Amino acid sequence: MSKILTNPDGNIKLELKDDKLSAWLTIKKDNKLIDEKDILDLLERAGIKNGFEEAQRYMRKHSMEKDFDIPFPIAMCSRVQGETKLNYYFNLNQAKQRQREIHLDDLPNLTRIEEGTVIADYNNDIFDRQGSIYDIYGEMLPDEELDLQAAQQIAGENVTFDINRQQYLAKCAGIPRVDEEGRISIIDKVILKEGISYPAEIIRAPISLEVVGDIIGAQIAVAGKLIIQGDVVDSRISCQDNIQVQGDIKNCEIPGLEIKGDVHCKKIICSKVLCYGELTFTELIKDSEIIANNGISGPSGWLQGGHTESGGNIELQNLGDPEGKLTEVEISISPWHKAALMKLTRKMIQLKKNPLANAAEIEILNERIAACEAELDNALNEFLQRPPEDKLRIRVTQDVFPPVNLRILKNEYLIKDKKPSLEIIEID
Repeated sequence: MSKILTNPDGNIKLELKDDKLSAWLTIKKDNKLIDEKDILDLLERAGIKNGFEEAQRYMRKHSMEKDFDIPFPIAMCSRVQGETKLNYYFNLNQAKQRQREIHLDDLPNLTRIEEGTVIADYNNDIFDRQGSIYDIYGEMLPDEELDLQAAQQIAGENVTFDINRQQYLAKCAGIPRVDEEGRISIIDKVILKEGISYPAEIIRAPISLEVVGDIIGAQIAVAGKLIIQGDVVDSRISCQDNIQVQGDIKNCEIPGLEIKGDVHCKKIICSKVLCYGELTFTELIKDSEIIANNGISGPSGWLQGGHTESGGNIELQNLGDPEGKLTEVEISISPWHKAALMKLTRKMIQLKKNPLANAAEIEILNERIAACEAELDNALNEFLQRPPEDKLRIRVTQDVFPPVNLRILKNEYLIKDKKPSLEIIEID
């Protein structure tokens, strides 16, 4: 209910609206003189301090005239409904057009957002409002109440809404997408609907990637998981997470594949594979250089020729080359870090041939070497502190074809004769 104030003579009435957004003045027509001071006294009694100019604009816009016995606005503050603004911290136009299935040319246009990043929020900046900041009494208008239920429905796949902060956050690393209904999602994997064959440039994927086809003659860096629905041939791949090759890895020699997660494949032929996790294969590893930090699992697989080094247990169905080529298998402590240190050291030797020109790179490389050495020390400490019953082992369930050199830590074994099965366990 509005509050009414009148002057002593009763011929001026000031109506104060409950919403505190307007005050209306009515001047009665009688024989008494209208004293401007009475109007000012009423405004002072009411405490009105703001909105006079806006009231004048309102009257002009609506062609209102000041007349007797007709209320007219003396103070007014407008409040635009729906003024709470959703801010997007990514390219909205690109996000509206984005799909999970892409072409090779789309990859350079993808911008990765990290897990936990605020990707959108509701703006409470008073200076960004479309309406008034203050009511007619000079008090700041609170922002309109947000429809929390509607706000939560905007959070799509891999996005969460923080009610307290009124923010949308990415639940995982990925690429933002906004659908036709305005829901915000994070795409954590894109699908390349084509194979890759001898591209002119290095291919970089900022998130997980699935390739529908083969990868041939390519250099690829993936900042996530990689799935290949075909073979990998004559290529160099760097992957920051797991890689799954549904076909074979063939002729990927130096530098080969460097994988920071697990490796899953059918065959590895004449290739170099550095795996920070566990390497699992189903058919054959032949004439390759393999480093698997967390073990090798091939219960139905055959390991022939080449040099294989593991930081965990090795399980195979068959071992050795029937044609008599030497096969070398070794279990050691953290072979990944040792290989990484060797690679970094070789690079340092090259840089130090011109130390002044390469000073900045040398400093960065020194930091990487120190970090790698620290990780190797941690791995050694974990190995020394493991339970006594945790023994490393090499297990072959079927045939072993000589010659095979086996080594578990400091103990070495030479297999000169064919064996129907084999199990060697670490000894103190």
